[in-house]
Formats: sequence, C-alpha cells, structure tokens
Amino acid sequence: MPRKILFFVGGSYVSGVEIITLHLISELKKNGNQVHCIISGWNDGVFKAKLKELGVGYDEVKLGWIYITRPQWTWDTIRHYPSAVTTCRKVMRDFNPDVCHFCYYGVIVMLYPFLKENCVFGLHDPDQPTFKNRFFYGIIKRKASILTGVSRYIVGSLKNLSIPEEKIRLIYNGVPPKSNQAPAAIGSKLSFGIIGQVVPWKGHENLIEAVGLLVREGHSGFEVSIFGNDKNEYSVKLRQLIAEKGLDSYFIWKGFEVDQEKIYKAVDVVVVPSLSQEPCSLSIIESMMSAKAVIVSDRGGNIELVEHDQTGLIFPATNPVSLKQQMELLLLDRGQITRLAAAAYRKASSELTVSRMTKEYELVYDEVIKTVLN
Repeated sequence: MPRKILFFVGGSYVSGVEIITLHLISELKKNGNQVHCIISGWNDGVFKAKLKELGVGYDEVKLGWIYITRPQWTWDTIRHYPSAVTTCRKVMRDFNPDVCHFCYYGVIVMLYPFLKENCVFGLHDPDQPTFKNRFFYGIIKRKASILTGVSRYIVGSLKNLSIPEEKIRLIYNGVPPKSNQAPAAIGSKLSFGIIGQVVPWKGHENLIEAVGLLVREGHSGFEVSIFGNDKNEYSVKLRQLIAEKGLDSYFIWKGFEVDQEKIYKAVDVVVVPSLSQEPCSLSIIESMMSAKAVIVSDRGGNIELVEHDQTGLIFPATNPVSLKQQMELLLLDRGQITRLAAAAYRKASSELTVSRMTKEYELVYDEVIKTVLN
C-alpha cells in the first residue's frame, strides 16, 4: 500500500547519508509512496536542487544543536528554535505522515515533545557508547519504534548504546544498478584509484607508503589517481609527502569529480584504505556496481561488503606493507583484476541495489505503521 513518509535529513551539503537518502526517496516515489522532506536551513543548495529534480517537496528549518564549545552556533540554534518547531509541527500536521524517518539523532531530541511514536531512525555512522550518547539514545528509543543500521558493525554500535535488539533492523546501503556491466579492458598502464574525501582518516598516507615500496622493489607500469577535494591543507601535506618520496610521476590529482562515469572509466582498481571504521562504504558499493576490482582495509563494514580473494582483496588498515602486497598481486597477474571485478559486480547487482534497500525499508515502515495502529 502507498505510504506517506516524512524525511528529516540534514542536506547542509551532499555526503554519504544524503546520497543514500536521495536513492531511497527516488525509489519510494517510483513505488507509489508520497514523500516530503524537512532539511536544514543552513545548506549549500545542492540537496535542494536534487529534491527538485525528483519532484519532492521540502521545507527548510534552522533546527540546530546545543554546542558547549561553539557559543555562536548555540545562539543560532536558540534564536531559530521557535520558528523551526512551528514549521515542523505545521508540516507534520498538514502532511500527516504515516512514518517520520530521521537521519540524525539530534533532530529527534530537539523535536521530542512534538513527535509521535511513528518514527524510524537510521544510523549511518558509529556513535560511541559514551555517557552523553547513551543518554540521548535513551531518549531516541522512546520515540523511534525501529532503529536501522547500515551494517552489522553499525548494528553492534546500536546494541552498545543499549538499544534493545528487537528494535534494531539491519539494512545495507544500496545504489542504482548498472545492467550488463562487464569488467573493462586494462590498458598498458594499470590505474589504481582512491575516491572520496581527502582527509587523514581515509588512509592516503598508507597508500603513498605502499606505492613507495612498490617502486623501490622495481615495479612500474602503474599510476594512482586521487579523486576528491585537493584544495585543503591535508592535500598540501600529501603532495609534499609524494614529492619527498620521489613519486610525483605515479600520482595524478583529479580533484572533485561529480560524474561517476568519468571516475570509473579512469581506473582499473579502486583502493579504499580507510583508517576509520567505515559503516557501509558507498565508494566500495559503487565500485563493485561499476565492475571494478577493490582493495579495502579491514575496518568497520568493509569486511561485510567484500570477501577476501572472492569479491575483492582485504588488508589490515595500518599495514602499508600488506597493502603493497595486494597491489603487487594485481600488478603481476592482471587476470585477477578481471576475476575479482566480475565477482564484485555479481554481488553488487544482486545484493546491494537500491530496490532491495527500498523494499527492506518499506517493510520497516509497514511494521511501524502496524505498531502505531495497535
């Protein structure tokens, strides 16, 4: 049956949570559901534009948070709070949603007195079981009938926050399928790629160290493309490190690229050397759906998406020597790239699609609706 879903999503800028939410909203609409969004009034306009493309209505509210170390942000929250609450209550009254889907826990806390129990909260990043988080999740579980986690790792995070197991559902992220995707032919120079934020916890330095080891051992005939914002302070540090090691000819800075097709046409193997606990990496899923071989660190949900030597290669996150060995394996036997890429695509196209993800959320919504009615 068609459902009315009200999403509370940040939208200040488009990151992983927003991308997944847009995929979900698009598929929900295709399935005949009505969707409306409440987004942050502090935004760069990109998420709003995406909603307009989908024909999805939205309201903007400046519903912030109380920050001890950022008094100006706290003041902005306080002064905008009355109008933000008024708008949210009006939307909930006029749209009359069957389910309210929250993407950030702060919104539930700030709107707590005005919410019914028809709430779903989706956790996309791990929250540590600190006293503060335990307190706020104690509030959340009183309003959220169901909390979803995007990987078993994130489900474990919810359990550590004292969320009852019967309230938790596992729903992996999904992306639009690419039909009949076959591994691309590999040119004379093998191209590795790292995609996403250029920040310390993404593991760029270990990748540079691994490349240095390969070059010292006499390997050539390859390059590494870096996709992501290359105008920040950390990218300057990486450029200096590359230069100090004499590796400039092995690295190509591609900058931020919106067009995924351009990214995946430019690389043969995607490396995800994250040092942080990845929840359910979009880079990995999108790479697999694009029929690319992947080399990933053993952090968070990465090991749930990739099976070593079957759908990709896995290495210990803090071990650049092991990363070098996985890269070397593919340099010496390029047939392995084709084998891993084909297997990755088969897994993604059967298990990591947006249609599968949406069906699982619809089951959750129906469960919440049934619970509220009873």
